[in-house]
Amino acid sequence: MGAAFLHGAAVTIHKAQGSQWPDVQIFGPDISAAAWSNRTEAGIPLWKRLAYVAITRAQERLLWVVKPRLARPSGPLSIDHLDVPAPALALESESATEE
Repeated sequence: MGAAFLHGAAVTIHKAQGSQWPDVQIFGPDISAAAWSNRTEAGIPLWKRLAYVAITRAQERLLWVVKPRLARPSGPLSIDHLDVPAPALALESESATEE
């Protein structure tokens, strides 16, 4: 997507069930898409189940994003801001690993 994250993990709502995090970000359009699908699970509309699970994963802060979009870059995109160079790969011969 072109977005840079300092630290984080993306988990689907169903995969997040049973876990909690200090900060949770929910994309409202995803919940809307579930509502438009008119699907149900165990007799409950899917969007209600997803919203409940997503909201109850937050321990301290819940961010509900209603219009997700990325900002236009202020300059040319590059990798100059990455201060840690990638480590060189070390190859081992097959004979070294068999011993």
